[in-house]
Amino acid sequence: MQRSYFWILYGHLVFACLFLGGMTFFAILLKSLKKRLAPEEFAGEVISILRFYHPFILFCMGTLIMSGAWYLTGLKVAMGLSFGTIFLPLGLKLGVVFLVMMGLSFQFFGLGLRLTRGTGPAGNGRPIGDGTPERLKIIRAVEITNLINIILALAAVFFGLALSKGF
Repeated sequence: MQRSYFWILYGHLVFACLFLGGMTFFAILLKSLKKRLAPEEFAGEVISILRFYHPFILFCMGTLIMSGAWYLTGLKVAMGLSFGTIFLPLGLKLGVVFLVMMGLSFQFFGLGLRLTRGTGPAGNGRPIGDGTPERLKIIRAVEITNLINIILALAAVFFGLALSKGF
């Protein structure tokens, strides 16, 4: 394989670290903010954090998918007929990545947009205190979805590592 594939794989690993680290940091940050702030303040802070967090994670995941596909194309050419030996871990990894993308889509577009654009002054003009229980329910759903995505992403990392060693 060409030397450029080293940099693709290196970038893939860096973005995997940013992706998992960002999701884990967000989960820890939510727990900490929930303990420290009043419910109204907590909801407002989480909404402002989501405006940065969701595009960042979406960018990381998009980069992971594109760099993984690029690397996989070169790997297929380099391995030739023996490419079939990595079918099981590769298939499992791609299946888990698909589930992560579906979970992220729900988190970003199903829940996140309802928070960032549907409530508060930036959305429909309601005061910040209005609808706080409703927003806290959605934030809790974001928290659970994020945790499920972390677990699935760790499974994808495991299957990615299994590509080199096999089962």
